[in-house]
Amino acid sequence: MHLQMQMHIADNRYTMLETLYKTYLNVMLSKAKGILGDHALAEDAVHEAFIRISRHISRFNTMSADERRYLCITIVKNVALNMLRDRKHTEELPEDLSALQKDINLGIDIDAAVNALDEGHRHVVLLRLRYGFDTYQTAKLLGIKYGTVLSRLSTAKKLLQNALK
Repeated sequence: MHLQMQMHIADNRYTMLETLYKTYLNVMLSKAKGILGDHALAEDAVHEAFIRISRHISRFNTMSADERRYLCITIVKNVALNMLRDRKHTEELPEDLSALQKDINLGIDIDAAVNALDEGHRHVVLLRLRYGFDTYQTAKLLGIKYGTVLSRLSTAKKLLQNALK
């Protein structure tokens, strides 16, 4: 009996998620594309939004259709804005250390300058700029907050620019 009840609950959750997907996919995709300006990124945002929705799907059963629509759009909007913010932060920085060397047009060994950074800044620079991890991945790998990665990267960039002058 208990197993049947669990299966029924799982079926209801799946049905609700499927209903939300079929009902709001296009409006969510449109909202995300309007923010991000790119269809592929908008699809990523919608995918992430549905992952977040699935974690709290039982709450949607008690909502009206208008409340469901509003919440789905709000979630995808927040995901898209976070992606945009992350993208803007990374666009301000050079893609890799060789680009920084080219920009400042100096023959100084950048590796030595990076190695001179303290451990916290050096790890962030290496993970983000040399190995290509995004901000979220870097934060998770180092066990620090997203904002700390951004702060350390910004500080490290200034330190490297000063060291390479």
